[in-house]
Amino acid sequence: MFGSHSRSAALIGAAACWGLGTVLSKYALGGFDASVLLPFQLTCSVLLLGGFLVISGTSLRGIHDAMRIGALGVLNPGIAYALGLTALAQIDASVSVIIWATEPVLIVMLAFAFLHERLPLLSVLCLASAMAGVGLIVGAPSATASLGGVALTFAAVLACALYTILLRRLDLVDDTLSVVFLQQASALAFAVAVLLVVREGSWGRIDATAAQLCSAIAGGVLYYGVAFLLYVSGLRRTSAARAGMFLTLIPVFGLVFSALLLGETLDANQLLGSVVVIGSMTMLAMRERREAERETRV
Repeated sequence: MFGSHSRSAALIGAAACWGLGTVLSKYALGGFDASVLLPFQLTCSVLLLGGFLVISGTSLRGIHDAMRIGALGVLNPGIAYALGLTALAQIDASVSVIIWATEPVLIVMLAFAFLHERLPLLSVLCLASAMAGVGLIVGAPSATASLGGVALTFAAVLACALYTILLRRLDLVDDTLSVVFLQQASALAFAVAVLLVVREGSWGRIDATAAQLCSAIAGGVLYYGVAFLLYVSGLRRTSAARAGMFLTLIPVFGLVFSALLLGETLDANQLLGSVVVIGSMTMLAMRERREAERETRV
């Protein structure tokens, strides 16, 4: 039985991989065009997941709802991250971070509207507290921002939120590895097609150092392969709203890994925000553990 501890650990692990993958990808962009980095990293993810399939002897034959599962992969990470990378060329990173920080709230709202999921009051308070912490972490955006870039970023966030809702609604019966591999392969096909159209048949610039190449590979493996494996594993065993709440940890992990790997310094507000987010998610995890224990006794 997949307990509350393992479920929470999977979602926390996914947030950690997305945070670390963001830092590694940021460093890798010094040697890659943004339009090239997405298909390159998705290729690394597909190779990793394909290796897992071979080792485990898992077959892709007979997957239920294969078309819809593949379409969700095109949605996220395909369309979502293509929009996000395009938007980054038009707005400051600080603006992008703040817009992406709204994803957990958007997931909760969509889960209520389409899945009829209701969060207990304590969970709502945990989410509100965590979002306040995220606000301290990301700070205030700059005054200049392209309206088109903002709209594209919101569209990317909406695509990611819809992915969570639609995947949860599928009520998956196939194993997580097969599902994630099919989604990542579909996203890769989409990303390559977009790249060839945008670049008119050329592959774009790759002028990376050995360190940047390793960062791109590691970022692809973690950000797409491992993170999605963990997130889908956790999502299929909890509500979409609760799974989305753990995404508030991504900026915390991003801060920590930026400090450790890129030498970036943290200010007092960011440290305080990190403590608030971690405390809020700890309370949520403890509450889920108590609920699981009550269900076990019943």
